[in-house]
Amino acid sequence: MSESKEKDGRRRVIRWVVILAAVVFLSIAVIYIAVAIFYQAHFYPGTVINRVPCGSLDLESANTLLVNERYQYELPIRGLNYDGEEELLGILSRSDVDLRVQDYWQELQQILQDQNGFLWVRILFQKNFAYDIPTVETIDEEKLAQVLDSWEVFQKENQRSPENARIGEYSTKLRRYEIVPEKIGNIPKMDRIRRLAGEAFLAHEEQLRLQDYDCYSKPRITSEDETLKKRLETVNRWLSTEITYDWHGTQKILDADTIQPWISFLRGKPLLDEEAVSEYVKQTAKETDTYGKNRWFTTTLGVELQLPSAYGWKTDRAAETEALLALIYEGSVTDREPVYSVTAAASGEDDIGDSYVEADLSNQHLYLYVDGEIVLETDFVSGNMSNGNYTPAGIYGLTYKTKNAILRGDNYATPVNYWMPFNGNVGMHDATWRKEFGGDIFLTNGSHGCINLPLSMAKEIYQYVSKGFPVICYYY
Repeated sequence: MSESKEKDGRRRVIRWVVILAAVVFLSIAVIYIAVAIFYQAHFYPGTVINRVPCGSLDLESANTLLVNERYQYELPIRGLNYDGEEELLGILSRSDVDLRVQDYWQELQQILQDQNGFLWVRILFQKNFAYDIPTVETIDEEKLAQVLDSWEVFQKENQRSPENARIGEYSTKLRRYEIVPEKIGNIPKMDRIRRLAGEAFLAHEEQLRLQDYDCYSKPRITSEDETLKKRLETVNRWLSTEITYDWHGTQKILDADTIQPWISFLRGKPLLDEEAVSEYVKQTAKETDTYGKNRWFTTTLGVELQLPSAYGWKTDRAAETEALLALIYEGSVTDREPVYSVTAAASGEDDIGDSYVEADLSNQHLYLYVDGEIVLETDFVSGNMSNGNYTPAGIYGLTYKTKNAILRGDNYATPVNYWMPFNGNVGMHDATWRKEFGGDIFLTNGSHGCINLPLSMAKEIYQYVSKGFPVICYYY
């Protein structure tokens, strides 16, 4: 009896277990089918379409979300203002372009179909489901153009033309020229901007930066222009010139401060005013040259006289101008003496020095100074005063010297042993035909203008003098 009851109990347990298992199975099946039916019309969790989360949404909700997301997009456009600085010019919205977005029904249905709701268990093992589907959008390009054209920055009064890079003003501090960089300005290429704005809007770009797409008129010459850089190099080479002149004792420094006013630009090309360089040489020569200037002289007898002069320093202005131009064009740094056509014995205003011939025409007496000492003195006969052949007073330099010359005039040809001219055909020479020298002979029986010397004195003087040796003649 007890054994029979035990068997009935086991049967009842088994029956309940079977019933419970069936209930559980049916419950799971119902749940699985319910979820499957749900995901037949809804997207899996973690579904992202065109970067928009659409998990658990049905087709209509997903479509609305995707369309609205496109409608909410705005395009910031950055560009240049009047001062050439970048700023936000404006923001294009849906209404500015009259945006139209085509529904995504067909594409979304295909995703749901491929998703297969009865395989929803995949979501337990895969968390993300990403899709990119094509978007079909249209804009009104004419309306877009009208909106852009109305922006303040694109009005003509708010536009500045580009400026070429150029060589700027001379810097007194740097003592050179520098390049002023180009300015882009903000003259827009509107056709290009309209096209790019439309393309960027349809592509949902983060922003449109106009200067990245050649949307502005450009200057013709930039700071990297080779011609501009060569011109800068040329003009600054001229300004690097530094010449320290020794103008027979007077120092003159020619540098950038002197040269800069001589520089000009013709259509950007640097020009050196060669006439101004010539004028500089001319003026400096005028200030420093001693040749041809009257000067004071103190005679051996202590008389102070002002005498005309054909002696001294004389700059060869043409030759020095040519040489100076070459030095400036090369940008030379050097010490220099100018080119002289005539030189003197000493530097400075008192350029006669300590060695010279002094001819006292009033007393008919000559002194030869060497290094400040009288080494010789003698009487002489000068030009005949009665017939106007007087020896001219002044300071001269010996033209040359020679032996055994024949002196010729209108009615004479006189041989001499020592000939030392200093003023054209006027010079010193021996006069072997004379027996006496000095006194008043010159008043009525003087020479044709030369200084007649005893042979021995002419010979000795000849040994001391050379070309350019000072000869001073005076009356008082």
